[in-house]
Amino acid sequence: MPEHEIVVDVLIDPVICSPLTPERICEVVVAAARLRGFDCGQIGVRITDDPTIHEINRNHLQHDYPTDVISFDYGSCESTIDGELVVSLETAQKNAEEMSWQVEHELALYIVHGTLHIAGMDDQDSDARLKMRQAEQEVLRRLNVELTEAFSPDWGRQ
Repeated sequence: MPEHEIVVDVLIDPVICSPLTPERICEVVVAAARLRGFDCGQIGVRITDDPTIHEINRNHLQHDYPTDVISFDYGSCESTIDGELVVSLETAQKNAEEMSWQVEHELALYIVHGTLHIAGMDDQDSDARLKMRQAEQEVLRRLNVELTEAFSPDWGRQ
């Protein structure tokens, strides 16, 4: 791997028709990682469905339900990021429809959120969650995704 490069490996399950191209997924991951000061490393991204992410969530985190994104940090440090994301397109479709915004934006938000977790951010308390939401919005703005604040689950609580 060349110095100062973030390599993104994208796997889109065969049954999935992703609204984001692998190139755009890479762009989203790199933007989120760079916001947090990472300029080299490797992130794997898998786009899947609810049954698959449910199984991964149950097997790896002992949570018996589907979710939007699962992040695995494989030892990120200093300026090197290393991890993997699993993202549910099905959940993104449901939530985007519910909020009346584009599914590709919702999917990008999940990818940003998961990457920020790998990059050391947390959202377990209100202060950390606010910082996470601000970072998500900044990355999405840099990616030219508009109106993102209105679709944040914490809109109005900031």
